[in-house]
Amino acid sequence: MEDRLNVIGNALEAIYNPTVSNEQRAAASQVIESVKELSPTDVEQIAYALISKKDLILARTGWNFLEHIIKFKWLEINGQSRLMIRCTCFAAMKSEAMLRNELRCAAARCVVVMIEHEWPQNWPELFDQLEDIASVSATHAQIPFITLQLLVENVVTLVTVENISRRKDLNSAIASNVPRILHIIRFALHECSVESTDESYSLVRSALDLLGELVEWLPANILEPYINDLLYTVCSFLETPQHCIYEVAANCLWRIASRKQAKNEENLVVFALFGDVPMRSILRAANQAASVGAGNVEHYRFLKTLCNVLSALGIHLADVWTQRPPNFGMYLAAIEAFFSHPSVYLRNEAVAVFASLINHEKIGDDEIFNECICRVIISTPSLLEKVGYPSQNDHETCRFSQHDYDDDNEFSHDFTQFRDRCLKVIRSCCTEKHIDLLISIVEKWFISRCLDHPHLVRQTEWDSMQRFSKLVLWECHNRKLLGPDSYKRLSSLFDGMLTLMAKCTSPLLMNNLLSMLSTLLVTVGRYPQLLISLLSQLRRPLSDHLDDDIDEKSVKRHCIALLLRIVTIFADDIKGQAGTILEFCLSIRPFLSLMQLASCMQVVAALSNLCIDFATQNNFLSSALSDPLYYFLQAEIQEVFQNDVAFLTFFGFTSPAPANTAEAARSSFMLNRRKFRAHLSTLEGIMAQTQSVAPPFHPAYSAFRPILPTIFLLVKRLNSLYDPKNASVIHISYGPLSIFEITTSERQQLLTPVDSCVSSTARILSDDPGTHARAFLFDVTEKVQTLIGYFASKAAKQLFLDAEIGIWAFCLSCHLTFVPDFRLRFWLRRTWKPFLCACPEFAYHSVRQLLLIVIEELSKRLQSRWKLLAASECSEDDEPSQEQLLAEHMACILTRECAIFMRNLFGITDAGDKIEEASCIKNCFLKDEEVMGKIVECMFLCLSYRDATSVIRIIPVCRNVIESLSERCSEELAVFMLIQNIQSLQIHGSDELALTHLLSLVFFIYSSLRQRFSSLSQVLQQVPGCSVEDVERLDRRIVSMKCNKDFANEKMKREIMKKLLRTMIATSVGERHRRTVHLRPLPPIPRTKERPEEDFTDLGFIFGHI
Repeated sequence: MEDRLNVIGNALEAIYNPTVSNEQRAAASQVIESVKELSPTDVEQIAYALISKKDLILARTGWNFLEHIIKFKWLEINGQSRLMIRCTCFAAMKSEAMLRNELRCAAARCVVVMIEHEWPQNWPELFDQLEDIASVSATHAQIPFITLQLLVENVVTLVTVENISRRKDLNSAIASNVPRILHIIRFALHECSVESTDESYSLVRSALDLLGELVEWLPANILEPYINDLLYTVCSFLETPQHCIYEVAANCLWRIASRKQAKNEENLVVFALFGDVPMRSILRAANQAASVGAGNVEHYRFLKTLCNVLSALGIHLADVWTQRPPNFGMYLAAIEAFFSHPSVYLRNEAVAVFASLINHEKIGDDEIFNECICRVIISTPSLLEKVGYPSQNDHETCRFSQHDYDDDNEFSHDFTQFRDRCLKVIRSCCTEKHIDLLISIVEKWFISRCLDHPHLVRQTEWDSMQRFSKLVLWECHNRKLLGPDSYKRLSSLFDGMLTLMAKCTSPLLMNNLLSMLSTLLVTVGRYPQLLISLLSQLRRPLSDHLDDDIDEKSVKRHCIALLLRIVTIFADDIKGQAGTILEFCLSIRPFLSLMQLASCMQVVAALSNLCIDFATQNNFLSSALSDPLYYFLQAEIQEVFQNDVAFLTFFGFTSPAPANTAEAARSSFMLNRRKFRAHLSTLEGIMAQTQSVAPPFHPAYSAFRPILPTIFLLVKRLNSLYDPKNASVIHISYGPLSIFEITTSERQQLLTPVDSCVSSTARILSDDPGTHARAFLFDVTEKVQTLIGYFASKAAKQLFLDAEIGIWAFCLSCHLTFVPDFRLRFWLRRTWKPFLCACPEFAYHSVRQLLLIVIEELSKRLQSRWKLLAASECSEDDEPSQEQLLAEHMACILTRECAIFMRNLFGITDAGDKIEEASCIKNCFLKDEEVMGKIVECMFLCLSYRDATSVIRIIPVCRNVIESLSERCSEELAVFMLIQNIQSLQIHGSDELALTHLLSLVFFIYSSLRQRFSSLSQVLQQVPGCSVEDVERLDRRIVSMKCNKDFANEKMKREIMKKLLRTMIATSVGERHRRTVHLRPLPPIPRTKERPEEDFTDLGFIFGHI
């Protein structure tokens, strides 16, 4: 024995020695693990010997060995040994060794595992034994609380007890003993409240931890008799700083306040927290914690916990409100104080309460609440200022942010959430009740700050007031809450802004004034004459020749954007001024850059929507398109699209890049790029802004028609540029990174948690020629993709009736194998999806080859990408590099784009995965065996890619395919679909949501096709653990369900397949490597039947009328 103990001691010493190598440490750990696999008797004797040691590490290891015996070898030992282990454990728990917290926890874990095996059937005296341990000392009294907390966590909170019947027994036993547990907790808290020793404080922490674990799930009717007394006791510890008890007490209150139980049962708990003692105790403690400030981290953490309590209580109140609770005004005052606190974290929690309460019909009418909301409205504008970055020290908020956030990105995330919630509250306040206050705040700020002292307004203040004013004025305008007097006052502000703009010489100030002016555009609908004055003021910055300055350019872009907004939003109101606006746009053309002119043409296109008939609109747009049409029809430009070298040469990529900005300004190649991008932007903008007055015909199509062959040829050229041979043509001055690589902004988009399919500008303020070249190719490709998508969605009838549609579709399918993933995803989303989904049936044969090529390319590419990722996962043990992360994200995004494309082809909407309106060619490709085979292969292969989101999105399409194919489905295809579905269970079985959908799908496939194809049953028989009898039983069950018309119970179908395919369903990593615990089978707990009381009320139905 001593030799074994020495070996164990040496192994433990090696494990805990920081100077030992990893190899030695691993070998020592293996020694410890090998001891656990000795015979239970040997391990038991070693455990007892180690437990008796005074060394903490040795004693804790002894308890771990004992826990291992109880957990994994309990069924191997006889009843006498089990009883001996139990008695030895409880005897050891009475020793002085339990004064060490680590050993108390280790002993408690052993008891919990024994409880899981034996209680309550074979251990009715458990609580008596726990109380006996508690009687030894205040320190020993912690053990029952630690034990019960671990038990509740295992059975209820974390649900680590896998055996369902044992878990039910344990749950019932805990529930039946809750009164006794609560009595023990209450007694311990009362006793310790009069003592001031470390032991009593530690006991209070243990008791509060157990209470917090219980109150979250206990039914309200069980908690009701104890709630008030428990709350008073817990609140009494909110002012106990020793051992951080006040924070534990606050956390316990938070768990009570955030209970997720039936709403109609929670009134009692919520109203109990609003009682005098709990509410005043919480607020008093919060006031004391807030008085310390950001200097004391511990107090600030305590303050955040109290804020969480009040926030959860308010959100809970919105669910159970029947009448105003006591101390409601006091509570709102506290939430208001948190809302005005410098900490963004506290503000965010507070505004969540207002956002929950304000939309409640009854709470919204409460007088006290409305008074509070008025004060919140007044303080909101200043709180919307984005200040307090943790990387800075220029504001009081910074000190709190440095405690709450690791970096500025985390801060920005929380602040954005806070701002959105604030604006949600303000939007809800846009009612007749609050409109006067809201308008007065906006008006007062415009007069006192914007008009009187614009140079004193901070940039953060401009930004916050722009958001606030825009929301208030436009929301009230749309809800028709603004009266004549309000419009008149706002028009006066509009005039004042125009006067101020006339004197403004600073581009930065001018941009801010334009932003604020845009919030006042609601007056244009009521006073169209203001438009003349506005155009007069916009003319000055737009006619400025100083176009080299970047700030001046931004002012011009802002002016044009403002004008476009007026024309699009107030189209009906400014019909009488349309001619004036057109003249204005034409008069400023000489002063605009090429890109600014493209933006200006969008205004002209929007004006065309006011034309009275189709012919007039057509002529109007033909005139607007004259310049870009002339440009693209030039022989020089036509030649550029003939081959890759000509294209790259025309834009200067085969020549030395400009060395600096001055040289770039003089470069003819840079001028070619600017002209090309500007004219392409004009085409895209006109299609974006034009709405036909006589749909489905588009007024601009006939004007566009001469250059459509050029546009589609440009598609072919852009895709062929990615041919590897073109890399050698690019001049070396463009840097080591290819100009065909992904842009920096796209890379950031893919590697950050944002919607990766939302495009952002590719331009980067850099003098690097390679960066500018990549941005140019990005912009041109994006505009062509969007332009063709507009033609398909807005002019489908004319486009697909064109004699050359087959040639154009062919251009869209050329050189796809060269296109990188980061470009392919946008071709799929912006171009192929709208083009194919808008194609009418009569043009199917013109686009068939495009559809086939797109599906084949997607299928091959996704298989290749996921195969490479799987190989890299197997070969790499280190952290993935940025490139590997990029490849993984790109594969996921492309798979999701494929799923979205399939959903659109089959007309699956996001609203409940229902079929709304399928693509026009759906009936055509359903009958096309070759195309349909490729589609089915592509979508069912998506089930096996390691992206659960894509799997969930594609499953409704798979179901629709099976329903649509009907009798046309071949046996080979049916077997393929079933096998892919089962294989997907091996990959995504650990994802609960994906598993739910996959089990439903596998049942649907089998039940729909089994009658026609007997080979499907043979597929199931190949599943490990699935016998012929199991499959035959499933067949009979399906027949029975069909006969009884009991096919609607999806949950039952899933359970049937889950039981049948259990060996194929993947488990989580944690479950996969967890050793199975076989709990001792116990007889069911006898249920005591309550004798029903005699009730004669039913006799009233018989004798009621006598």
